[in-house]
Amino acid sequence: MDATYRIRLPFRDIDMHGHMHNAAYVSHFEAALSHALRAHGLGQAFAPGGSYMFLVRKIEVTFAAPCYYDEEISVRTQVARIGGSSLTFTLKMSVETKLKASAEIIWICVDKATGRSQEIPDELCLDLEQMT
Repeated sequence: MDATYRIRLPFRDIDMHGHMHNAAYVSHFEAALSHALRAHGLGQAFAPGGSYMFLVRKIEVTFAAPCYYDEEISVRTQVARIGGSSLTFTLKMSVETKLKASAEIIWICVDKATGRSQEIPDELCLDLEQMT
């Protein structure tokens, strides 16, 4: 199964220097994460109103080389760590074989009723292991 997110960069994502806006990187990384969850059959579980609620704890982007208008980017997503109440995802953005940027995204599992962190259910951990 190929869970790679691909998109040709639209003009709206480009800054006055001809590079992709910094904020657009985060937007594409988040889209790639959603795409990967759907590709692994977990899209509905994480959708609004779905079985689980997670909040973003951290998003860290490391830039390697700029992306430009009309380039086709590819983003690969992997679960790097399943903690007690947190999930850590690593993502790599490339154009052809050249790394353009990478990201680490950490989500915290929260109780829908209280908004407090809670343990990730065992059945979800098992499902997420397919993305490691």
